[in-house]
Amino acid sequence: MDGARLAPPRPDARDALVERVFDRIEETFREPISAADVAAALGYTPGHLTTLLRRRTGRPLLEWITERRLTEVRRMLRETDLPLGVIAARTGLRDASYLVRRFRARYGSTPQRWREAQTR
Repeated sequence: MDGARLAPPRPDARDALVERVFDRIEETFREPISAADVAAALGYTPGHLTTLLRRRTGRPLLEWITERRLTEVRRMLRETDLPLGVIAARTGLRDASYLVRRFRARYGSTPQRWREAQTR
């Protein structure tokens, strides 16, 4: 999924609300947005939108935001030599330390090790 937009777990699971959520995430993931920001932009409370999204996709809103950010982090690690602090800032993550924690939790490796493995 690197470099691609978010997509529902099943290709046949097209849903107007899910599409609106993914569009909003795509437009804003580089900013320090939260689930509350996305929900407010779409006219929902964060809890209600998270519940709806979890029912329709199996994952809560914050996971989708994080997934999109980490997809972009991987693209940037693969295609650039930018330091982690810059990558964190360009993907809406707090700082390099937070990026490393999220990356390791998701992929089981540090960003630096992942980057090195891509160049072999």
